[in-house]
This record gives sequence, C-alpha cells and structure tokens, in this order.
Amino acid sequence: MTITKIPPAELKVMKFIWGSDFTVTSKDVIEAMEKLYDWKQTTTLTLLSRLVNKQFLDAKKIDRHTHYTVIIREDEYLHFETKTFLDNMHGSSIESFMKALFKKGVNEEELNSVEKWVKDIKKDE
Repeated sequence: MTITKIPPAELKVMKFIWGSDFTVTSKDVIEAMEKLYDWKQTTTLTLLSRLVNKQFLDAKKIDRHTHYTVIIREDEYLHFETKTFLDNMHGSSIESFMKALFKKGVNEEELNSVEKWVKDIKKDE
C-alpha cells in the first residue's frame, strides 16, 4: 500500500473519520461536513470517492448508505507527512528541523519536553 499526500479538503474528511468510529456512513460524513464547513452533499461525496480511489477508505453499500472503513490510519498518514516534510525541507536532518523549529528561542518547558523525548528514544534502543 502506497500512501500519497492528500489535499486539505480530503484531509478534513479523513480527520473527521479518524476521530469517529472505525466505520462511518456517508450520511454521517455528509452531515458533519455540512455542519463544520457548510459543504454541499455533492462536495463531500466527491471527496469520499477520491479517498476510496486513493485507498484511504474502503466503501461498501449497505441499504441506502455507503459505509466507509479506514484503510490508512491517522498515525500512518502522520508518519508519512512528517517524514516527507523532514526529507524535503530539512534533507532528513533532525538537527536542521529542530534549529528551524526553535529559531526564535525555546522556553524551559519545551526544552525539557525535547530532552525527555530524546532520553525515551535512547531507552527504547
């Protein structure tokens, strides 16, 4: 399975689905997108269709509604996006990323959090 970058509108749909049950109906997604973003039904259905074509979702027609099941989990997509960003913008250098992130300074709480994260990684190795 190959993960590809998805546009912001498709990401909004996926974030809703990831935050819901493992399987949602087209009705659930349509209602949520209308309430959250004032989207029309056709817009949401188009985005769902694209996400099925990109293999982010599986679709099964049951009765009057299509049921969508997650194929690519949120943590998988987050890892893909983060790695892509790190590779493209920082040449895979965590040092470059950290320098850019904390260029305007870092407070003690943030620094402690990063230090704890690094120590936890070392423990797990």
